[in-house]
Amino acid sequence: MRKQHGITLIGAIFILVIVSLLGQYLVSITGVQRQTSLLSLQTARAYQTATAGVEWGIFQITNNNHCPANQVLSPALNNFTTTVSCNQLGSYDENGIMHSIYRVTSRSEYGNYGEIDYVSRRLQAIVHE
Repeated sequence: MRKQHGITLIGAIFILVIVSLLGQYLVSITGVQRQTSLLSLQTARAYQTATAGVEWGIFQITNNNHCPANQVLSPALNNFTTTVSCNQLGSYDENGIMHSIYRVTSRSEYGNYGEIDYVSRRLQAIVHE
């Protein structure tokens, strides 16, 4: 009977090791889920700021007859750097009236490329006046 003293200690150590590994796994999964949620939110924000850049470019063309070559919007929207550019693609004649066709491109970035929280969105729109 003396040989069975301590078998409980081995079982308790085994259970503690398993529970600590399970806890470490759950903490790791929670961190990954949090980072995924944050990147998803930042991606949505980048899309919205890029959309705002496209709308600003369209406003410049339709109301001011100005095509911005490479304009950085300031102040930065939600700490995003939004760059709007415009290219004239051509023009066409419609009943004796000349109309121009433009491509508006908006790129919104947060952070620096290669960092864990870097997010970027690029949108384009074709506009004719």
